[in-house]
Amino acid sequence: MELSRIHSLLDKYWNCETSAYEEKELQDFFSRNDVPFGLQRYAPLFSYRETQQSLSLGNDFDERLKTAMDKAKIAKKEYVTIKIFLPLLRIAASVVLIAGLGASLFFIAKQNNKPRFAETYNDPDAALKHATFALEKLSDALQAGENASLKTLQNIDEMGIDWMALDSLSVPIHVAAGKEEIKKEQL
Repeated sequence: MELSRIHSLLDKYWNCETSAYEEKELQDFFSRNDVPFGLQRYAPLFSYRETQQSLSLGNDFDERLKTAMDKAKIAKKEYVTIKIFLPLLRIAASVVLIAGLGASLFFIAKQNNKPRFAETYNDPDAALKHATFALEKLSDALQAGENASLKTLQNIDEMGIDWMALDSLSVPIHVAAGKEEIKKEQL
């Protein structure tokens, strides 16, 4: 067989375009002992199919299969489930669930009965003293904020800003109106 024919068959084989007859030709070629050095790397591929086709089951396969199946049946018989306890397990799970819900509701209700605001002072004079101190601090903070606002307003007044000019910027300007009308509106 010519090497050019083998190369063309290999190209067709890699493109999945060979027929069964052409693949048989390649198997026959690569099963020979005198395969050229450049093509020896493909020999295991085609000889593998031939060796795998010649494999068969051993004579004792049926006996080994039957023994394995018998062992599986014996193992299956060891794990017998008793279905009598299944309803009892359902009842027990329901009882545990109801008891858990009852206990959680009891503790939640007990926790919510605690007073949120309680008297923390035993001495009314100490309570009055602390409340007066807190109110004085609040008053000082509000006074400081008011003073800062007044100072800011005084600084703005000292800048000499023409508020009338700023107000005139907010007058709507119509594109259709002439320049004279715009000047009249600003005055």
